[in-house]
Amino acid sequence: MVSPHTPRRRSVRDRAVYQEPAPRLDKDNPFESMMERFDVAAEILELDPGMYEYLRSTARIHITSVPVRMDDGTLKVFEGYRVIHNEVLGPSKGGVRFTPDVNLDEMKALAAWMTWKCAVVGVPFGGAKGGIKCNPAEMSAGELERLTRRYTANLIDVFGPEKDIPAPDMNTNEQIMAWMLDTYSMHMRRTETAVVTGKPFLIGGSRGRREATGRGVMTTTLAAMERIGLSPSQCTVAVQGFGNVGSVAAQLLREHGCTIVAISDVSGGYFNVDGIDVDAAITYTKGHDQQLAGFLDAVPITNQELLALDVDILAP
Repeated sequence: MVSPHTPRRRSVRDRAVYQEPAPRLDKDNPFESMMERFDVAAEILELDPGMYEYLRSTARIHITSVPVRMDDGTLKVFEGYRVIHNEVLGPSKGGVRFTPDVNLDEMKALAAWMTWKCAVVGVPFGGAKGGIKCNPAEMSAGELERLTRRYTANLIDVFGPEKDIPAPDMNTNEQIMAWMLDTYSMHMRRTETAVVTGKPFLIGGSRGRREATGRGVMTTTLAAMERIGLSPSQCTVAVQGFGNVGSVAAQLLREHGCTIVAISDVSGGYFNVDGIDVDAAITYTKGHDQQLAGFLDAVPITNQELLALDVDILAP
C-alpha cells in the first residue's frame, strides 16, 4: 500500500509546466480527454518535456464564417473550422464533419488523434480535422452544396495535396468530397483529384473507401472477441449509429455470425431480440432520407435504452 505521504511521481505534464500543478481535467472536454490518454503514452515513452509541449500544441486554427443563400431566399451564416495539429510527417489529413454540436475543442482533439493514427501506422501524413456547425438533416441538397463550396473557397489557401487533405466524416460523404474537389479545382484552374480522399470512384476515389471505417470496427471487434474467448455465433450486438460506419459494421458482423439485436440513428433506436435484418434496414434507409425512422421490423427504443441493453457487444 502506498502511504498518503509518498511523493507523487511528477508527470510529463507537470515537468513541462515547470512543476506547476497540472490543471484539473474536464472529462467532458474532448481535447482534455485526448490529452489524458496522450499523457499515458508520454510517460511510457519518457518524452522530453519540450517535445511534450510541442506535440500537445496545435499548429494552426482556422475559423471561418460561411454565408449560404437558403432555398427560401434568406441568407444564413454558418461557422466553419479547420484545425491543423501537426504536419511534420507530411501534409495534414483529416475528415470534415457537418453537425450542430461542432466546436473548437472537438476539432483540436480529433486533429491530434489523426496525427497519432497516421504516425502509428506509418503513413506520411500529419493530423487535421474540420467541420461546420450545421444540421444537414434540415438542409436541402442545394443548400449543402452551397455550404460545402463556400467553406472550400474560404479555405482555398489551406487545402492542397501538399498542404492539407480533407476526407469524409460524420454527415459527409462522397458527394461532399466531389463538391470540395470541384470547387478547389476551379480555383486552381486545373483538375486536382488529390486534394481530397473519399471521393467517388469515377473521379479517382478508391474502391472500398466508404466501407473502410466500418470494416475496421468489424476487424477490431472480432480480434477483441477472440482475445477474450467470445464466439461470434453466440454473441448479441447493439450498434449505435447507422450511417456509413455503423451500417457497414453491423452488416459485416452479421456476416461473421453475430446477432445484431439493436441499431440506432438520430431518429431513435430499434430492437429485435431475434435479430435485425441489417440488409433490410440498409435498404429501408435508402428510401427514407438515409434514416431509420418508421422502420417496422423492430421495436422502437430510445438511444439511451440502446446503450443499456444486455448484449455481449456494444459498438458506439
